[in-house]
Amino acid sequence: MNKKRLKFGFPLGVWYEDTIELFRAAGYEVCLDKKFQKIVLDDTEIQCIPARPIPMASFIEKGFLDAGISTEASLLESRAKLRRICDLEFIRPLPSKTKVVLAVPKNSNIRSISDLQGKKIITKIPNIAKDFLKRKKVSAKIIYSDTLLNEPLVGLVVDAIIDFAKTGDYLKAYRLRVLHTLLESSVVLVANKKCLKDKWKREKIEGLGYLLKGARLGQEMVGLMLQASDKMMEKVLRIVPSLKKPTVTQLRGENWFDVLTVVPKKEIREIIPKLKRNGCRAIIEFPLNKVVL
Repeated sequence: MNKKRLKFGFPLGVWYEDTIELFRAAGYEVCLDKKFQKIVLDDTEIQCIPARPIPMASFIEKGFLDAGISTEASLLESRAKLRRICDLEFIRPLPSKTKVVLAVPKNSNIRSISDLQGKKIITKIPNIAKDFLKRKKVSAKIIYSDTLLNEPLVGLVVDAIIDFAKTGDYLKAYRLRVLHTLLESSVVLVANKKCLKDKWKREKIEGLGYLLKGARLGQEMVGLMLQASDKMMEKVLRIVPSLKKPTVTQLRGENWFDVLTVVPKKEIREIIPKLKRNGCRAIIEFPLNKVVL
């Protein structure tokens, strides 16, 4: 019986639901026990251990976990030295990297970073905050808090907040405005450097990376098939972007060709009308489960 298992960090917090969605898109069945925060995959060789991205990075570095999904900002905050397997960008069909922002109340007199001199800033990422203020040569009091919602305290207990901004909704809800964007943070699959020396673990982690990255691209891309004549081909190849060169096959007994390619989902509504105007026929768009480059 194979007792080998990969100890995998599964991110809690704002990336939790998106990561579940990505694993399912990659072909895994995911069973959840929300009460006990337990996650079980239909792959018995992967043991999922839920953790927040910042401590998770430290757990992976120390070898408590073999690999996991964290963020670039979490790696900076934890100072963990890990091997990046692949960048999953943001786990959404329409990608937009998560930002780390400095925000203040809308009615605040703080208008520039220099106005933070002597002020109080609350954050769950104190190392990033301290490094930022040091670069800007501003002395402010950093108050660490790992609670989910620190925003209500801004303007009452503290003067500003440095936090992740997955969307702008919560900023509006608490009447905050962004004073500065510190960085953009991608979601990344990372691994412990030592565990990658184990052939089984390395192949398991790399294989997982292929599937997750492929599913991620499958969320962004669509397949496109069409027919074009020889005279149209030069224009058609300029219209359709592709991760690789399109597959072009001549139709038997005709001066027409089948063209098969992959294009970004958000561009398809621009591409299809252009192809039709140029005389293409039998244009078919189809969904993709995975795109493994």
